[in-house]
Amino acid sequence: MSTIKYLCTFIFVPFLFIVSAVQGLSNFLKINKQKDLKNLSIVFGSAPLLNNIYWSKSLVQIGLKSETFVFPIFDSISKKDDWDNIITYRYKYFPYPVRIFLAFTESLLKYDIFVLSYRGFFLQKTSLRYFQAQLLKLAQKKIVIIPYGSDAHVYKEIKSTAWAHALMISYPFASRQQHQISKDINYWNKHADVVIPGMMGFDGIGRWDVLAPSSLVLDLNDWNISTRTSTSSVPESDVVLVHSPNHRGCKGTEFIISAVEKLQSEGLKVELKLLERMKNDEVRSILSKEADILVEQIIGTGHGLSALEGMAAGIPTISNLEDETYTLPMRRWSFLNECPLVSATPENITDVLRKLITNPELRSDLGRAGREYVEKYHGLDSAQYLFENVFDYIYGKKDSIINLYHPILGEYPNRIPRIKHPLVQNRIID
Repeated sequence: MSTIKYLCTFIFVPFLFIVSAVQGLSNFLKINKQKDLKNLSIVFGSAPLLNNIYWSKSLVQIGLKSETFVFPIFDSISKKDDWDNIITYRYKYFPYPVRIFLAFTESLLKYDIFVLSYRGFFLQKTSLRYFQAQLLKLAQKKIVIIPYGSDAHVYKEIKSTAWAHALMISYPFASRQQHQISKDINYWNKHADVVIPGMMGFDGIGRWDVLAPSSLVLDLNDWNISTRTSTSSVPESDVVLVHSPNHRGCKGTEFIISAVEKLQSEGLKVELKLLERMKNDEVRSILSKEADILVEQIIGTGHGLSALEGMAAGIPTISNLEDETYTLPMRRWSFLNECPLVSATPENITDVLRKLITNPELRSDLGRAGREYVEKYHGLDSAQYLFENVFDYIYGKKDSIINLYHPILGEYPNRIPRIKHPLVQNRIID
């Protein structure tokens, strides 16, 4: 296999530079192409992340040419049919080292805008790792970077030592790759046309062109609002908590389990369901039919896709939003103040759960507000707004997108009334 790898590099390196140069000249001559987004082709890759599916789907929905093109997928959470192109199947008759060069070459010929993580595209594990951006730029391509986690966690730069420790529990090997990860960040920060890091931007990334707590989205047509209701402060049947412990150290799973056991010992009727290695449709069914509360994570400040799923199902959802180093900019210059996530930490998760379990009216208010919040900021139409503005910016139609979600200056937050909820800075007030 190593012989094939070296042979591929020897053959494809000059070939890729030639293809990039020809593409660059061709695109330069197509003066009118960049004036209309409908003439452009977008690719989301190469990591098989669920949100690449949603982002791409949102653009297809408004008539843009968009596809996903990824490495082998995680069979435990998605299906082959969810993706437009998977390198494993697209070039299945070729050795793996050949596949990655073929995928990159095809992409150069096919796409205009590349939405990537800090890992880059298909050549990330080849000798051309730090020539990918130059090849794309030579071909007159545009680059948008959105990190997802391990691609951009530089542990020594993380301001929360508790979060750094939790990451080392779940991803110890990454602590030996800090120089590489930092190098990737600096490389793509230099060459990207736009970087959208969310709250990760404050931990050593050092560049953000859009300020938003999260750019993750869902297809809300797939999510039914929960019909589970209760009017008694003393539940007659178990209040069901759900939690997805795919990375227990990062999410604080042991503290959540301990809190539930403590509440059970007090006589409260509460059950904890752990959702592990489940397909998306199974998770949707449980959240809309069986769950009363979702606990996403209680260690690092911020939230992921799981929290959006809980809110989309109309159930109160818990995630850590405590550290003002991260939350203050998002409250002041973006839309975090409208977010009805309930903040909790390992130290107060028992009290937070007790308040939710014994207050069905509060659960109902938070569930309603959560659904309204994801409808406003995390549906497919939200992605359409984001990427249309991003694309206008990278093609020179806008001077800046830094205030895209500004609560006073931003158009999007003010198009409909603010989301009202009973929390103060995401905390339950007695």
